[in-house]
Amino acid sequence: MRRHLTILLILPVILFSACKKDEPAEKILDSNLSKISKALLENSELVSRVFTDTVIQLHPGVEATEIHYLSMEGYSMRIFVLEADLKQPGVELRPLTPFASTSYGRQTVAEMLKYMQTTGVKPLFGCNGDFFNANTGEPRGIVYLNGQAIRTTMPGDTWGFFGITKTGELVVGDSVDHDQRKGELQHALGGRHRLVRNKVLVPQSDQTIEPRTCVGFTEDKVVYFIVVDGRRFDYSNGATFQKLGQMMVALGVKEALNVDGGGSSSFVINNPRADILDMRNWSSDGAPRAVANGWSIVITN
Repeated sequence: MRRHLTILLILPVILFSACKKDEPAEKILDSNLSKISKALLENSELVSRVFTDTVIQLHPGVEATEIHYLSMEGYSMRIFVLEADLKQPGVELRPLTPFASTSYGRQTVAEMLKYMQTTGVKPLFGCNGDFFNANTGEPRGIVYLNGQAIRTTMPGDTWGFFGITKTGELVVGDSVDHDQRKGELQHALGGRHRLVRNKVLVPQSDQTIEPRTCVGFTEDKVVYFIVVDGRRFDYSNGATFQKLGQMMVALGVKEALNVDGGGSSSFVINNPRADILDMRNWSSDGAPRAVANGWSIVITN
């Protein structure tokens, strides 16, 4: 049953019927699921069944989807997906930094969003960004803010970045791409593993399972941010880089990049029910971690 309010709660339908002794007593149907859950079910082999599925509309063209599902391996999984159509008037992608400044430091994503509010825009969503030095808060990768190059070095050839150019083109790239396009960048932050390249899943050798955060975009300027909770198998097991990429491929992205994860993974929305900044995922640290930077979706008009 779907309730068409600001928040749409989609619950599985359970049919009870007479059955033989060896048959399951109940069946969970997928007829009322969100488009994100349907895409994962139809376009990947990640999901065995969906238990709960919640869609929160933050603004026209901007939705947060929270999914609890059973993986094909039999693990409980909770993922959080932000979909933002940047073609919608006033909807923009902006980087987050501590105290909305160009200095290095650490703040939680919710704290950075509060400072974003002082810049004349309304934040709808925020998540963590690049890996960083835990002592100084210095990011590992590049930082470009409003066309200004704050940090221009990358840790290595296998590291990447995500950003938007001065002409509004979304871009995921590596050190070579940065050298070629650095003069075009309006906003950009670093990341690590390239997950999808030109709509093709990038093979990954690292098969560790952790909480994850990633970003990707389609050819028609729809941005997806995904946070996967982990390190608590009874709640959510976490994901490999390969499975993270498979999620992005299922959503139809052209390019996708993994960013910092683990205890840094944060998915914060401006909850329309109470107009508060609300962290929706569970941090494996037990509390929101202060991070070096992040990404946000804002309204500018």
